[in-house]
Amino acid sequence: MKPSIFILFLLCLLPAIAFPQQQIRSKYVRNPEQLMRREVKFKVTANVTADTSARVEEVRAFRLRAEEKKAVALTGSNITKLDPAVMPIVDNPTSQARVFMLPELYYAKVAGTNEQLSYRILFIDSAPLRYDFVKEQFEGSIRFLPAEVNESGNTQPSPKPLSVPEDIFISFGATSVPLRITQINWPPLEVAITSAVARDSVEVKVLTVSNPLGYPKNLRVEPAIILTSTRTFIQGLGIQTLPVHVSLKGVSSCPPVPVTIETSLGTVNLANLTLSSDQPHEIILRSENLGVINLKVINPNYRSNSITVQAVFPWIFLLLAILGGLIGSLGKNLVGRMKITLRRLALGSIVGLIAAVAYWGLGIVLIGFSVETRGLNEAMVFGLGLLAGYFGLVSPKK
Repeated sequence: MKPSIFILFLLCLLPAIAFPQQQIRSKYVRNPEQLMRREVKFKVTANVTADTSARVEEVRAFRLRAEEKKAVALTGSNITKLDPAVMPIVDNPTSQARVFMLPELYYAKVAGTNEQLSYRILFIDSAPLRYDFVKEQFEGSIRFLPAEVNESGNTQPSPKPLSVPEDIFISFGATSVPLRITQINWPPLEVAITSAVARDSVEVKVLTVSNPLGYPKNLRVEPAIILTSTRTFIQGLGIQTLPVHVSLKGVSSCPPVPVTIETSLGTVNLANLTLSSDQPHEIILRSENLGVINLKVINPNYRSNSITVQAVFPWIFLLLAILGGLIGSLGKNLVGRMKITLRRLALGSIVGLIAAVAYWGLGIVLIGFSVETRGLNEAMVFGLGLLAGYFGLVSPKK
């Protein structure tokens, strides 16, 4: 064999020798007994001072001494997902609850006795965080259960009080919730999780004495469709329009989500639209008749809210348009030194009203020159009435 061919053969064989194929790790930890056979370091708390020597022993063989209160052993570095089928701690076995375990093993004594026990802190993520449309925030909860572990790794369901409590902290956002464990096995301890701003997930950290930086865990977030409007009243009879925003909350990006906008009263300029991110879409609601307008979003896969807008009689609109036309007509007569009569003032009032209704109701300008904005406020209605009463009406351009 030529030297070059032999070298090439060695180069092809080297990766298989240097980097043997690793076994694929299971998605779940199904046999906690394997953890009991490890040799790990223990942090022990005695009656007077803490034992910082970090004793190294096999997990299953560790025993607290007479003067020692409790101990903790780190059996990993990350939170581990467990198989719910072998952890009978979920109220409803058919639910989609997910069970996780902190990588710490705790040793303590039963209150009032010298009986030693070991336990792990499990927590249950039973459902995603859901948006509360009234409080305008995502809400959910996680349940913590300190579960006893015997030599075979199985949990014991009977409640047992601890001689010394264990304190942990649940941190999310700017909130830190203390949790004191005084009893194991039952009942679970529930912590409410809230977040005003969430995209895809909310990070929660479980802080312990052994790991003050915390073990991070992302909680799922259920997206929701949000309808928002800055106003709750609108001028009725088709006079006023109102911008309404539609957006997805709790997701940064997703496949296109088709939605339908339904209104009990009034009309919208865009009844069907597609959402694909948390960027809001604007629709325009125009009043119709008088009464309560209910606006809602229809999509079978997402929760959504509904909003109500009160369509009121446009007294202010009518009065300002008529008053503007009257004063505009009066000003024209005074400038032209014409005789002021009731007929001319009434005509000016009617002209102001016609111009205002044509503009805000139909979008037609009847005062001879363009108006830049279609907004609606008191000064604009009065001003348009003034111009119409002073300059008169012109025929709309065809």
